Amino acid sequence: MLLATGLLIVPLASAATFGRPAEIPLSQAPVTVATLDATQDGIDDVVVGHATPPGLTVLPGNQDGSFERPLEDRTSATPRSLSVADVDSDGGDDLIVVLGNEIAVYTSVDGALVRQASVTAPAASAVIATDLDLDGNNDLIAGSTSRPVVTVFPGLGDGTFGSGQDYAAGSVATTLYSTELNGDELPDIAVGGTSVSALFGNGDGTLGSPVTMLGSREALAITGDDFDSDGDVDLAVALRPNTIDVLFNTGDGQFPAGTIIRVGGTPVAIGAAFIDDDSTTDLVTANRGTNDVSIVAGLEEGGFRAETRVKVGKGPAGMAIDDLDSEGRSDLVVANRVSRSVTVLLNGVDAPQPVVCLVPAVARRKLAVARRLVIGAHCKLAALRRRYSGRVKKGRVISVSPKPGTRRPIDTPVTVLLSRGPKR
Repeated sequence: MLLATGLLIVPLASAATFGRPAEIPLSQAPVTVATLDATQDGIDDVVVGHATPPGLTVLPGNQDGSFERPLEDRTSATPRSLSVADVDSDGGDDLIVVLGNEIAVYTSVDGALVRQASVTAPAASAVIATDLDLDGNNDLIAGSTSRPVVTVFPGLGDGTFGSGQDYAAGSVATTLYSTELNGDELPDIAVGGTSVSALFGNGDGTLGSPVTMLGSREALAITGDDFDSDGDVDLAVALRPNTIDVLFNTGDGQFPAGTIIRVGGTPVAIGAAFIDDDSTTDLVTANRGTNDVSIVAGLEEGGFRAETRVKVGKGPAGMAIDDLDSEGRSDLVVANRVSRSVTVLLNGVDAPQPVVCLVPAVARRKLAVARRLVIGAHCKLAALRRRYSGRVKKGRVISVSPKPGTRRPIDTPVTVLLSRGPKR
């Protein structure tokens, strides 16, 4: 057994079992992911933001953990991060998208995401929404990659926002989290970057000076819950290179005690949820450095079991937790930048496997055979290319692109290089 900062972590005897994962290929590399009912059918969908156009892709959910063919929005710019909240007071969730120097709001209109209002936010890194001024409307709080401030944009209740006001944040903000931290029942902000600070809300939309909770540590993501069952929200901070620091709240905004938990390499996303069948909150991280997720089961009074890990795609960049199959349990969806995919993990059952374009091996085949194999693999034959070859007979395939075995979205074009025979 391990001992970390005075709190016991015991080996994992049992944990929630995620079934066989489903890896859904995407046309471009995803950098962020969220879930909401983008198609207005009463079922949550997965929305992915990409590093290159198309900026957004919607995977319409089927309520059983499977998804329809991806819907790409090629009109959107490329996002840095996504957040979900109702900012237009219609009772439905809206998508808030960080687009570098602005933040845009997308709402669902006729089953599709449509861009509505935006605010200017230079070098924006992350955004969250909460009602800081207690007027019943969600406000936006944005972090910056270039300045140690957060900017508050007061919500007007119709999807638009007032002018931004900057507040010192202690460091540039790579991650933000909102909850009540100091016992006054007003929303506060936790800011993570090169340190972790709390900005206590005053109830009128303004924030106090930053109070350092964790210094000189690179925070990649923050979440919170009452881990020790004392009625106060505690924080869990994912830190480079491979740990979670759980900070326990005394109830007045002080965090003198904590525990360090080892997880996979470079945990870029973290969430708190009920993963197993007990009544304690568990932690989950998506780990870019080890291509997996870590599940840390919670125990009574703030203890945690040792992590277990589940493999996902290559280069996890973001994670969302939701009940994707309507079974009443927390499922995971992870955006994988390097493998250009999302991994779906359903709690307790196998995830339905998607129909994908699996590029076939057709080298040295005749064109007619290659065409049949490409179409049979749910791919689409692109324009032919031809080249002289002294090794491959005329009329037969030299190679294909993407390379054989590559998983791509259904109907992805496959380019076939055909031999002209030897050059004479």
